[in-house]
Amino acid sequence: MGVAFPTTPLVRVAGAVLKFEVETSTREENVDHCYVSVDAGLSSPITLSLNTLSFRNRVAGYDPRIRIATLVWRWIHLPARGLYPLEFFDYETVELLENVEFRVLERSAMEDYFAMRCANCRRIEAWGVAYQRAHPGLHQIHSRRASEAVAEDLRGRDGAVRFYFDEGQRVELALLKFSGQ
Repeated sequence: MGVAFPTTPLVRVAGAVLKFEVETSTREENVDHCYVSVDAGLSSPITLSLNTLSFRNRVAGYDPRIRIATLVWRWIHLPARGLYPLEFFDYETVELLENVEFRVLERSAMEDYFAMRCANCRRIEAWGVAYQRAHPGLHQIHSRRASEAVAEDLRGRDGAVRFYFDEGQRVELALLKFSGQ
């Protein structure tokens, strides 16, 4: 029995990290994701597919590295575990309200970033596009605006990931962009 995803353009999931792993391949150049298994209180875990570089940019001859911006706040209440419909999320809205600075990270630095946060967070929250393969999951957890290798420009369909920590009740939102966005 699979998970019933909302039919909205985006989906938000919140829960506890069960497992973190870096993608493996016989061809090192094909590794471009980390996978996070999340207990969202559903019939099965939800897998988050987090990009660590842009395979499409690399193949097209552009900079494959991810640009990341992190925003830090304090949480008062943790988001309830679960799977929720989401109609709209756009980095432009966040950038209007917050001082957002993106920095470029190599693939291994992105893997370390995700591994450290997944190992230490009390709760993880992500929004992206739902998929149903061997395991239900979310992908497109990054900006969906046009990039150097992708011409399609989707406004209001951005994905992101947020980590909630006990220490200092700190919450960290990660916004991810590709070269040309």
